[in-house]
Order: sequence, then structure tokens, then C-alpha cells
Amino acid sequence: MVKINQKDCLVSRKNLGLPDCIIKEGRLTGKILVPKGWSIDLETDVLDKAYIDEQIQLGNFIPILGAVEVTNNTPEATTEEFQGGVESVVRNGKPKFTFKYLRGGWKFANALSTYNSFQAYDVLFAFSSNAIAGATNGTIFSAFDLGMLNAGTYMFTDGATSSSVTTVIQLINEEQFTQDVALLDASVLDFKVNTDLFPITDIVMTGRADVSDAKVYFKATFDMNQATALGGIAIANLRSYVNGVVDTITAASLTYNSTTGEYSYTPTATLTTSTPVIVELYDATTSVATAKIGTRFYKGRTKSITPVA
Repeated sequence: MVKINQKDCLVSRKNLGLPDCIIKEGRLTGKILVPKGWSIDLETDVLDKAYIDEQIQLGNFIPILGAVEVTNNTPEATTEEFQGGVESVVRNGKPKFTFKYLRGGWKFANALSTYNSFQAYDVLFAFSSNAIAGATNGTIFSAFDLGMLNAGTYMFTDGATSSSVTTVIQLINEEQFTQDVALLDASVLDFKVNTDLFPITDIVMTGRADVSDAKVYFKATFDMNQATALGGIAIANLRSYVNGVVDTITAASLTYNSTTGEYSYTPTATLTTSTPVIVELYDATTSVATAKIGTRFYKGRTKSITPVA
């Protein structure tokens, strides 16, 4: 018989004895935003560097790491006191944390604010020990149910304190955080979360095309510092469109001019003044409009380029 309106507290409560060796997560240093409802099966799936890099490149995972301090702002439980002085808990406070970041300056703060949202993501926690925390339900490992995510106003240095930006997050499911927490120790992972994971970097791409020499020219600079060029671009990192159609870049035609800071290549299609061209960073292996150069990811695309005679 199925019993309703019953809860076996003896089954749901956990014993408090400890082994000689336990996981010590260390200081909370950052977070990884993941799609709402994301999970993996620990028995059949793999959470390794290759998988996480793929999710970052696809735009599904957003690592926000390197916090210099994290403050726990979880409110105290709301209680009710009765005439005899007896108190009962009405509800526990929702877990709430403030992450402080020094790196990146005003432009980083600007980018961080574009993720301000409510219940748009779930979140994994990263620690100084390189452990990762999420939640479990049986063999299913998931991220914490994220509600509010909000970047604060950028704070300029005043000569005594560093410039900084903070993000405040609140978790919706208090029971999931306190009772279902699961730690993946660094010893079971093939990467270090604090040093081996990188978010996508925005690249500003500008270009021109010349019919007379049948070449397309473009520059690629960092959006957060356009005086710095992106180096190491190869043919496999590019996709070219001529007149709206994907066009093959002639093999070995890609060159870089260190004096002008321009890359150039020869398209397969014949250029004319009426065949607009677009160049974007790309990954030919994964077919994603985000290039992987070395261990990092870059995203950028030119506006439509009108070739000149």
C-alpha cells in the first residue's frame, strides 16, 4: 500500500560520524553558470576538461572565477515566538553570496552586468582546493537552483581600496543546498577549475576586400583593449562568406602583416564590387562560431564588407 501524508524522518536524517579523511573544499573562489536544469548521470556520463571546454565553446557554461573574496549574506531563519517564549522556524533563509572581483576593470564590470537575471541559470561553485560543488539526487549530479544574479556598480579605486565589481547571487532551493550538496574533489577531476577554465573572449573584427588582388583583409583585436591584436589565427579558426555563401579559403593563403596588423587570405569565389564578404572566427572541428586558439576561446565577426575595385 502506498502511504500518503507521511515522512520517515529516521530515513531522511543522516548520521554524523566522520571518516579519518574528508574532503576540505577550501575558500569559495568563483562560480560556473550552466543552463537551467543541467545535469549529468555520474554512472554513465563524464565531467572532464574536454566536456566542460565543449560546453564553454558552445556558450552553455560561463565560468566566472577568480573572486578575491566571497561573503555569505544568507539571512537568519525567520522564526515565530509564542506567548510562552517557545519559538518555531517559519522558514530558513535562502543561501545568498556576494563575490568580489578585482580583475578586468570597468569593461569587465560592463560585461558581467549583461548576465543580470532571475532564474535564467543554475550554478556550480568553485573552491580554492579546485573542488567543484553541486547537488545530487541518486546518481544525478546537477547545479544549484539559481534565482537572482546581479552585478553591482563598478567601484573606482579611491587610493586606499582597489577598484572592484561584485556579483550577488541567491539560491532558490535551500534544502538542495544544505542537504543534497555534492563535492567533486580535485583528485577526481582532470583539470584545475581555477586555472584551466577560460570564458569566451569577445574580439572586434574589421575588414576590407580588394578586387584587384583578389584578397580579403581583416583585423582582430580584443574588445576590452582594441590596441591588442589576437595572434595565432589559422585557416581552421575562420569561416568566410562571399555573397552570403560559405566560401573556402584558399589553402595556405592566410598571412599576417605585423606592420599593419592585418590578416589576409584569398577566397575561392571571385570577388567583385557587388559580392559582399563577411569573416568570422570559427571552429572547423566542432562547427561552432567560436574559435579555439591554444587553450582559450574567441568570438567575433566582421560587418558586411564591400570589396573595392
